[in-house]
Amino acid sequence: MPSLAPSAVAEHEALKAYRSMWDAVVEAGKTSDPDAPNLRVYASDQALKLIVSSLYTDRDREHVSKGELTIDPKVISMTPAEAPTEAAVLDCVDDENWLKYKASGGLVNDVPGGKHRTTATVKRTSEGWKVASFILREAGTC
Repeated sequence: MPSLAPSAVAEHEALKAYRSMWDAVVEAGKTSDPDAPNLRVYASDQALKLIVSSLYTDRDREHVSKGELTIDPKVISMTPAEAPTEAAVLDCVDDENWLKYKASGGLVNDVPGGKHRTTATVKRTSEGWKVASFILREAGTC
């Protein structure tokens, strides 16, 4: 069986890290746990700060997130081309079925979720691939 090109391996690993980050966010959101260990496995830098800050805010407000988040990420560029250490990811994060609830029960508000154009930078680190930054645009942008 032929081995995969470094760029194919990098693309696979970058997307795996991106998907795993969102899985960790959904799991941490169930209890608004900013210390959930998997967050730090798959996110770093600005991405980790943004996620942790949001979870602290939700915990302080006694909010949790429930439901399913739908993603469909694609790598749109990788650098350097020969042996990539960084990938740019484009996604449409759909949180229509992943909503905020009061920890005591019931929706926080009646604002529906939506589809958010999202761009992310995923970098290879000494600990593996991690999402270093992302921008989640407002609902209705994809």
